[in-house]
Amino acid sequence: MTNKKTFDFILVDIATLIYLFILSLVVLIFSGNEPHWYLYILFNLLVSAIVLWMAGWVSRSPSGVARFFRHWYPIISFSFLYEETRDLIHLIFPYWFDNWINALELRLFGVYPTVWLESFFCPALNEYAMFSYFSYYFLLPILGIFLYFNRKLKEFDHLVFTSAVVFYVSYLGFIWMPVEGPRFCLSTLHHLKLEGPFFTKIVRGIVDAAGLHGGCMPSSHVAVALVVLVMAYRYHKTLFFFLCPIIVTLFVATVYGRFHYATDVVAGILVGIVSIIFCDKINAIWQRNRAGT
Repeated sequence: MTNKKTFDFILVDIATLIYLFILSLVVLIFSGNEPHWYLYILFNLLVSAIVLWMAGWVSRSPSGVARFFRHWYPIISFSFLYEETRDLIHLIFPYWFDNWINALELRLFGVYPTVWLESFFCPALNEYAMFSYFSYYFLLPILGIFLYFNRKLKEFDHLVFTSAVVFYVSYLGFIWMPVEGPRFCLSTLHHLKLEGPFFTKIVRGIVDAAGLHGGCMPSSHVAVALVVLVMAYRYHKTLFFFLCPIIVTLFVATVYGRFHYATDVVAGILVGIVSIIFCDKINAIWQRNRAGT
């Protein structure tokens, strides 16, 4: 008689449930600073229920479509969880930390990096920088498609799990250290407008419409892009060589476009590196345990 599991979790399910619990706990502790705190907890309970549904009924479904959504749902959910933090930026601290960062960067560099980079502005370079920045929205799905449809499901799940940890650490970082970013805090020092005919306009429109005011530290753009770069090197060398120059430019473009401080980029790289090391170890233990069952 076979004993079927009620839930068949993958690592990203557990990471998501842990994140939702931590965020809900933080919201509850600082509920006095957020009049609608209960709505966030209800939302997190709803997402948790979806995760359990995915790990339960959907995991046992023979449908290929169901299996697809079972493994891809986190990539869809990242945007919703990102939006959830929008009104939680000042949940803990009612002020910005930009002055601290600007003082540090001025001491380190002797100049504000975003102001210094203005000397390189030209339409062609602006376009390439903003193309690289814009590529962020497709990096994870592109690598995911190559892995998933080449039947590298373990590698795909590891990519999504590591990306989830990076996103969740970044989202909590936004709340723990609210940072406006140079395009707000240093706007009076920026004398040249970033102009370009296509990608520059697209990125400006996306950031103005959907950008998270205060979601700078660490740079999730940089952290996730680094994860994609490392995973592409491991699992799809051809794609790695195509993505490498774009992602390296993206690191610079986050500052060039005034979306982040150089400090945010460094923090994003550190979050990416630590998350990759941590998730590699957890994944190795997870795979050994599953192989032994």
